[in-house]
Amino acid sequence: MWVECAGRIHFDHANGILRSGRSVHSAAVPQRDLDGSRTYTVCLRPIEKREPYFTKTGEVQRFTVQGFRPVAPKGGTLRIANVADTHSLVDEPVAGLLSLRRKPDMLVLCGDIPEDCGNPPEKMSVPHLIAGRATGGAFPCVFARGNHDLRGVFAEQYAELTPTDCGRSYYEFRLGPVWGIVMDTGEDKPDSNAEYGNTVCCESFREEEEKWLRRVVRRGPPRDAVWRIVVCHNPFGHRLPPPFDIEQARFRRWCRMLSRLRPHAMLTGHLHECWMEPPGGPHDDNGVPCPVVCSSRVDRRAKTFVFGEVSMKGDGALSVRFVNESGATC
Repeated sequence: MWVECAGRIHFDHANGILRSGRSVHSAAVPQRDLDGSRTYTVCLRPIEKREPYFTKTGEVQRFTVQGFRPVAPKGGTLRIANVADTHSLVDEPVAGLLSLRRKPDMLVLCGDIPEDCGNPPEKMSVPHLIAGRATGGAFPCVFARGNHDLRGVFAEQYAELTPTDCGRSYYEFRLGPVWGIVMDTGEDKPDSNAEYGNTVCCESFREEEEKWLRRVVRRGPPRDAVWRIVVCHNPFGHRLPPPFDIEQARFRRWCRMLSRLRPHAMLTGHLHECWMEPPGGPHDDNGVPCPVVCSSRVDRRAKTFVFGEVSMKGDGALSVRFVNESGATC
């Protein structure tokens, strides 16, 4: 697999060997090339039989996207679709996203997109199905991992199947005038909880993440970033009852550190609730440094879903409309 963009070819390879033994391909394209050309072609050559010598391959298949839209908000308003906790629903969130009268500048998939990472493996395709059908590959998507994404036999492969920074599920991103960080709180109960069956080490993981966050804070956001946002599945500024009240001292430190980045908003999910609150609101127990938007109301049996249409002005003013699978305001 490779991507053609702006006269250059970007391969999915492992040290010069084109990959053929994975279920999801990926290739990195320089943002300046994609934003400048606004078109790209994804190419796939089927492997009929891979041999040490004279591998047999099929004809190249091509899928071209034209009219890619870089994040360049019109009228000074940034529009973000914040989708969380779909728990393997696909048709409902896609229908809601396609119903929006104004297309978002970017899509945020904010964790727990599949129900889990166990069998069947088709669950692993849920983030790609939602992003592909909702954006058509024509505008950017930012991805954050949720706690359900740590569960099941495919969980350890999740970083290979979704966007990361060198395999890390917490990272910085830049999309035109938008700068942000994606954070990952891992599981939502102590590592020793029987539900995990001795398969997680999230306390150590969060310690490593905190060291990274300190480096980000020390460097600071780009000076030319108009909007600064934090994306995290779990709104860690809120303290939940036991056994979900983990790492409160750490989360208070994270809130203090984030305040130095002066974010305009934090986009979250996890609680299966929809609300927007300023610092000091009912869900603020750890000193959040900015307004928090929680966009996740789902009923898998009834197949109903609500997400957030977030609008941000150039001065940081924030508003949210909560939208259901039919496109109605909730």
